[in-house]
Amino acid sequence: MEKYLLATDFLDSNHPSISDLVSDITDVNDSDIEKAKKLFLYVRDSINYNMYLATNYGEDYRASNILKAGRGYCVQKAIILAALGRAAGIPSRLVLVAIRNHKAPKEALDIMKTNIFFPHMYNQFYINSKWVSATATFDKSICERINVGWVEFDGVNDGLLPSNDNDGNPYIEYIDRYGDFADFPFPFILSKLYHYYGEDYKIWFESAE
Repeated sequence: MEKYLLATDFLDSNHPSISDLVSDITDVNDSDIEKAKKLFLYVRDSINYNMYLATNYGEDYRASNILKAGRGYCVQKAIILAALGRAAGIPSRLVLVAIRNHKAPKEALDIMKTNIFFPHMYNQFYINSKWVSATATFDKSICERINVGWVEFDGVNDGLLPSNDNDGNPYIEYIDRYGDFADFPFPFILSKLYHYYGEDYKIWFESAE
């Protein structure tokens, strides 16, 4: 369990900005459940989601840099939430998957030529002797705009993206799961991009730049 509490180059939970934010958001008397809920809500609603921030530069995936930018896509939001969890003393890890988004915006489909999104990441916290999943990707305003339910996280039950929108239409499918990781598996992710996008993955990076 120790490795899920350690600071890394990407999950720099020992950075002053990370530890200071944890102190601001949580109370010393909070339980791990209360801490995790507060940290989740902060990342979900205060780190602005931007799907065009996928890059091949490692520094863009460092938690303190993401916090400074105040925005990120699913992977970056998962990284900062894991770092915050560790700074709060909660064992935290990353889960790497591929998803199919049936409500992906047209401009993304034009770039990617598919509605499969890889990488997609969410978090797991070790609370009360079990791992609990939390997905802080989309804030409430985005969910309201595209007519889907936002993810709630109570620290006890898994909080994942819903499979259907508010009208019952298909929304998110989890299609490939690559496992859980104590640190951001950047080289592994880069090695898998061609599998999903062929040479088009380079266009995705170019659009972000």
